[in-house]
Amino acid sequence: MVAGQSFDGGAALSDIERLEALEVWLTRLTEFPGPVIVEGQRDIVALQGLCDAQLLVLNNGHPVLQTVETLARKSGPGGRFAILTDWDRTGGRLARQLRALGIASDLQPDSELRRELVQLARHEISCVEELPSLLQKLRPK
Repeated sequence: MVAGQSFDGGAALSDIERLEALEVWLTRLTEFPGPVIVEGQRDIVALQGLCDAQLLVLNNGHPVLQTVETLARKSGPGGRFAILTDWDRTGGRLARQLRALGIASDLQPDSELRRELVQLARHEISCVEELPSLLQKLRPK
């Protein structure tokens, strides 16, 4: 897989190919041209060790609407942000809320990175904070 290429599924990939795809995914995350919203501080800690993305915590004691309003003020109309919530029920609900509120605030929410990570994780992990352990498992011994 080449940097800049979109990921289209993980079902047929070997562990080595998944590792390579995850490394490309981390590069795309780092290069994302706006903030990447994660659920909590543990997600920040996990990702900071893997990439240099502009990370923003969603569960910081403020309502989701306030987080989106802050994004709208900082980035202006048409500003982009990536949604990288967990892929459990709560994470899905938060992702839908962020998307709807972002669109209503004239922002451009992006769920593609989240979708790709879910596919690459293949039910082995269910949250962003577990990504380092998946990478470690996929690395050759």
